[in-house]
Amino acid sequence: MKKSIACFIMMFLMMYVSYGQTQHMHQGHEVGKSSHTALGKMIFKSQKYGLLIEVYVNDIKTAMDKMIKERGMKFDASKLDPDITHHISVFIEANDAGTIKSATLDIKSNNIHKTYTLMNMKNHYGSDVSLKGKGKYDCIVTFDTEKKKGLQFKFTFTI
Repeated sequence: MKKSIACFIMMFLMMYVSYGQTQHMHQGHEVGKSSHTALGKMIFKSQKYGLLIEVYVNDIKTAMDKMIKERGMKFDASKLDPDITHHISVFIEANDAGTIKSATLDIKSNNIHKTYTLMNMKNHYGSDVSLKGKGKYDCIVTFDTEKKKGLQFKFTFTI
């Protein structure tokens, strides 16, 4: 009888450990399916010239309010440029084009025409931009790579 109880307990422990290992092995699989939605709303996606790009726009005030609420972060609004309203993020996968040497973003609308230099931010290129008015914005993202220059992606989005 003692042997049966000991065997039963051992089988139960083995099944419990096996189940725990299985759950651990599958933990985090959904991470690969996620996108860059934390950086705002996707406004453009394209693949050409050996580049795959995704462009996101994020309202800076909304993002700051969210960080204050969720993480308790503090910002001194007086030190922020009042003309800057949004952050544009450009994610790039360069297959055949080579290393990105420079990237710019031209934005045109009814009342603005401005060129921004996109800075390398480790996992994407980005810039803070001024998009004060609601309406349609015409954009051109231009890349210079080690193999090719003047690779342009044109798109339009609305705020």
